[in-house]
Amino acid sequence: MNQIDLIDAAKQQQGLTSDYKLAQALGITTGRISDLQSGRRPADEAEIMMLADMAKIEPHVAFAAVHKDKEKNPAKRAYWERISLQFAVAGVATIAVAVEKISGNFESLISRCTPRRSLFSTW
Repeated sequence: MNQIDLIDAAKQQQGLTSDYKLAQALGITTGRISDLQSGRRPADEAEIMMLADMAKIEPHVAFAAVHKDKEKNPAKRAYWERISLQFAVAGVATIAVAVEKISGNFESLISRCTPRRSLFSTW
């Protein structure tokens, strides 16, 4: 996901058919929307969080994905990539837990789990 994907998801989830309506919902100008969609300017933290909320995406997932996409520093980009991957794995694990719990195999799932490594273990 990048900020263009996030904008598209927000518009789709909210049923917005124009950039003007999205700009109104965010309290920004259509010029700012154009800058975000073209990649001329990165979304700021508040815009990422508002778009994530509109798209019904976990804010921390959107935040990590957008930062990963726009980061130029290789070390920082690798960090954001690692966090994005961990959020994706955590999302899949959450779904697996729900399915296992519903199906009555929760104890089996717990027995297969291993402790997670800290996000900051390499720092």
